[in-house]
Amino acid sequence: MKKKIFKGILLGLIICYLGLYYAYSNGYYEKKQNDKVLLTNEMIEQFEQDIKDGRDVTIDSYLKEEPDYSTRTSKLSLKLSNKAENLIDGAIKFIFQKLGSVVE
Repeated sequence: MKKKIFKGILLGLIICYLGLYYAYSNGYYEKKQNDKVLLTNEMIEQFEQDIKDGRDVTIDSYLKEEPDYSTRTSKLSLKLSNKAENLIDGAIKFIFQKLGSVVE
């Protein structure tokens, strides 16, 4: 019974890790960062245009903060996925270190 639970948890962690790795490798995070840069460039252009037009310029009109949509559940799942990633990464490094020492 305990082996089935352990295998289920381990399989779930591996699936979560692979899902996060897939999202990262397909550029999801880079696209998000690129969108932020694009928005920033648009705001810089708007700022420069406002300066040329002689308008009153304040920093608050150009900085837009994204609302925080995170919940306790999403924060917990992010922490768990980060821990799982570190655990799997450490295990893989350990395995390859042992294999490397056997080969030498």
